[in-house]
Amino acid sequence: MTRPRAHIHLPPLSPREALIAVGILERAITAIWRAHGDRMADELALLGVDTPRPRHARWTGDPDTDPDDDF
Repeated sequence: MTRPRAHIHLPPLSPREALIAVGILERAITAIWRAHGDRMADELALLGVDTPRPRHARWTGDPDTDPDDDF
């Protein structure tokens, strides 16, 4: 029996749309690490996994443009 896995199905994206999606996902990951990082690191340690360094979200688009303006 196969375990259920989380999937994200995206439509074909333009390069700009892909950059926006990556920016959103990086921000979400950073927010989750900020909120739960210590406890997640404890869980990873129990599994024998090295704790990855939290990554800081960064917008790779035009620095004069706020990516949130597109939504």
